[in-house]
Amino acid sequence: MAVEAEDLAARLKAEFPHALRSGQVVAYFQPEVELSSGRVVAAESLARWEHPEFGTLPPALFTPIAGQLGLMGELTRLMLRLSLVQHRDWAAVGWVVPISVNVGPDCVTDPGFPAVIAEFLRAERVPGPMLALEVSEQTGTAAASSSFFAQLAELGVRVALDDFGTGFASLESLGGWPVNELKLDMSLVRPIASNPSFRTIVRTTVDLAHQLGVKVVAEGVESEAVRSELQALGCDFGQGFLLGRPMTPGAFADWLREREQPRRPIPAQAGAPVPEMTSGGRGPLGRAARWLHRVTDPVGARTLVAAAAIMVVYGLWQVFRWGGHQHQALIGDLAFFLPNAAGGYCAWRVSRRTDLGRATVRAWRLLSIAIWLYLLGDAIQLIYEVVLHQRPDPTWADAGYLAFYPVACAGFFAFPSPPRTKPERWRSLLDSGTVFVAGATFLWYVALGPAVASRPGFDLPDLVIFAYPIGDLLLLFGLLSLLWRGVPPASVTPLRIFATGMLVFIVADVTYDYTTIHAPYNGGDPVDTLWMLALTILWVAAVCQLRVGQAPGYVAPPRPAAAHPSALPYLAVAGSYLLLTVVGLHRVDFDSLGGVLLGAVLLTCLVSVRQFAALRDYGRLAVRYQQLASIDGMTGLYNRRHFMEVAEGAFAHAQRLGQPLFALMIDVDDFKQINDVHGHAVGDRVLADLAQTCREHVRPEDVAGRYGGDEFIIMVPGITSLRAIQIAARLTGPPARVAGSDGNPVTFSVSVGIAECGPCRDLPTLLAHADRAMYEAKRAGGGCWRLFEDTEQAADPALA
Repeated sequence: MAVEAEDLAARLKAEFPHALRSGQVVAYFQPEVELSSGRVVAAESLARWEHPEFGTLPPALFTPIAGQLGLMGELTRLMLRLSLVQHRDWAAVGWVVPISVNVGPDCVTDPGFPAVIAEFLRAERVPGPMLALEVSEQTGTAAASSSFFAQLAELGVRVALDDFGTGFASLESLGGWPVNELKLDMSLVRPIASNPSFRTIVRTTVDLAHQLGVKVVAEGVESEAVRSELQALGCDFGQGFLLGRPMTPGAFADWLREREQPRRPIPAQAGAPVPEMTSGGRGPLGRAARWLHRVTDPVGARTLVAAAAIMVVYGLWQVFRWGGHQHQALIGDLAFFLPNAAGGYCAWRVSRRTDLGRATVRAWRLLSIAIWLYLLGDAIQLIYEVVLHQRPDPTWADAGYLAFYPVACAGFFAFPSPPRTKPERWRSLLDSGTVFVAGATFLWYVALGPAVASRPGFDLPDLVIFAYPIGDLLLLFGLLSLLWRGVPPASVTPLRIFATGMLVFIVADVTYDYTTIHAPYNGGDPVDTLWMLALTILWVAAVCQLRVGQAPGYVAPPRPAAAHPSALPYLAVAGSYLLLTVVGLHRVDFDSLGGVLLGAVLLTCLVSVRQFAALRDYGRLAVRYQQLASIDGMTGLYNRRHFMEVAEGAFAHAQRLGQPLFALMIDVDDFKQINDVHGHAVGDRVLADLAQTCREHVRPEDVAGRYGGDEFIIMVPGITSLRAIQIAARLTGPPARVAGSDGNPVTFSVSVGIAECGPCRDLPTLLAHADRAMYEAKRAGGGCWRLFEDTEQAADPALA
């Protein structure tokens, strides 16, 4: 059964006046972030309707109603008051964040509106530069008087041109209004990572705005690829889910605290201009600054400064030996406590983050235990050397140190990994084995071999001496297994840093083994610098994992095969042969046998280089073939076969976690008539344009594909039914961007069916429900949506 959209729209329309005056309409805040530095420079105030039955409603569902009822002015004044009150409350505790508020055409044309703004600013004691009015370009320059902007300028209030690029008056508005800020619409921003044409449009727009002295904000920044492109194009600020979602005032303040924002005023984007950042410029200095920002951002500048300070102070102590030789052991052993304890504590805090997943939390708990065990060994070593003044060999400190290796290795194996085929597992095992054997060869030559040769007997001290290189081999194997298995996206950067620390740790152990063969060891010896560096890096890795946001709760589409094979196995082979050559030059005469050995080494290296080049070429072909097999050539979306593969994973994931998942089935109304009137070439362009519209209205984690003919389908995880309705409402009125055979724009409509996976047992049932709802929309005349439920609902295009 299908109920017409007018019932839902009529109910919202009847309830909105009461909601507006009873506190149900509230302000959420979304941050605007400087792309070059990551600083929060402003917050946009966004209206939300906290409906007692439907939950939080987005403005797309009630702002058209406000316009129909003549309540847009009242809604704007309410949002102004709520925003300024919140700015005052934040400023009272140290968070001085400029606020942006959307205003409609009625306010711009109202000669008394500047006086209203002045009264609000005076009542809430907020300086004018802390407020920006976002005026849509749809207002038109003819509707805005020069006195309106002059009065705003007297108050210090800034003006932002919103939704730039969605209408036909963009350049006229930019040139005719005294604009301080330009906000690029998300329809221009989202495609720039994959579409050169949109990238060119954005670059030109940014350059034009800068020539006019206007700052540029990009809306819809929802992926790292888009953020990087915008920064490279010189865009000043960004806004979107990647940088921060719309939040309640309390959640916004908590979010600022988690980012470790300094409690100081955040300068306005105009009026009190943001200082130009070198990292936002171009040239070598700009590139270097951007690289530095990318390096420091994952772990935070404070952590890096603290880590660098620890290493600098320790290095200076190693050089000047403050405290004298009699206190070397005390100072040398105590120095390890700070990075060791900090690393163990931060790793333990990571293990408390349930949002990372059970397996990841368990892995970090094991790594935390491993670091604490190493600290236990340091404490026991301190007691032996400083308190008891003994240097027995071995000691109970070795028990703590040696326990570190198996526990850390277990932590590496505890990390979750994506499912792989049997051939992929075999290749990973062979690659890991190759590098492991090369590392074992080096360890044998440097440490284990000389230790065996120097001790013909075998007792407990010998067992402990041999245990350390074996522990290094265990770490090496666990580390290689982790790198080749793959890790969750939220742990990639932290584990790369952690792996670096482990490699430094292995180097420190090898250096220690080599040193103790020829001389005794004392706490604070130079080799301790390497262990100090390793533990500091482990601490930085744990801090990095703490800063990483929550991992997305969806199944990402499978990545294409790697075009570049790993070079580590080939470097391992080359390194082993290089070691063989260096050793052989001292022990083998350059006679017939020496020439054969040298030729064999060169042949192996040449074959390895050739094999690596061939695998790289095959990888590129594999990526191309996978794209051809999974992407629809006309629309650029997934084809039906590949869509079904990805959708099955998303469906299973949603069912397992009990998360909502919606399917939107989309069909072009009267598509045969478009082909008959304009020809198949125009029909193909209509399908390509609809595919582009689908990409503009979905998130990176959503799955969109061509289901067949003129039908498309989108799988959207983790949203409410009202959010699905909002997406469908926007899709039902796609813009006319395709020219027909007569040169005029082709206007077409689409019908959308919505279904939720809740009552469905499997994916085919979900798609069948969406298909039935879509045909209900077609029978209702098209250009609308239907929601498959026990009593299906429909929407009017006016809600788009």
